[in-house]
Amino acid sequence: MMQARTPEPPQSDLVLRVLLRKLQCAIYLDYIERVLPLAALQPVPGAPHHLAGLLNYRGLSLPVVDLGAWLGIAGKEPYHIDTPMLLCSDGQTRIGFVVNEVMQIEQAEASTVQLQAAFSSSGSPFAASLNTGAGLALLLDMKQIMTLNFADAAINCQVDAHLLSVLTTA
Repeated sequence: MMQARTPEPPQSDLVLRVLLRKLQCAIYLDYIERVLPLAALQPVPGAPHHLAGLLNYRGLSLPVVDLGAWLGIAGKEPYHIDTPMLLCSDGQTRIGFVVNEVMQIEQAEASTVQLQAAFSSSGSPFAASLNTGAGLALLLDMKQIMTLNFADAAINCQVDAHLLSVLTTA
């Protein structure tokens, strides 16, 4: 389980809205280097189900994680040549993340970023709820996610009962 933390404000208030299976999520653009079509991946025998494989990116071997699988969202779809992959970096680590759809870039004004306290105290992979004209999306806590070792089979994402109780009573 991820540790509780205090979210830091991003440099930019722009987010990329993505679809992870049927769940709308958002990622601050600060973390996204590129959006690429999913290239040929090298499978890793014995890897956890969420590790889609390794990508040779400009001579570097990068792990590629299926975010929907890691989050435990049902409904896996087969990958195809048009499956989008986000190449993300926090300045120290680069990871590829498979998403089902890249939707749009939008501004995350302070008033639209909600429930930060509930998410930050739960060890959740989410930093907040984002409520914009395009609907609700869960804002991924990329600062925390980028520190995880996704090759470790014990790195599983679970939303705890406390967070679920806060969200259902909010």
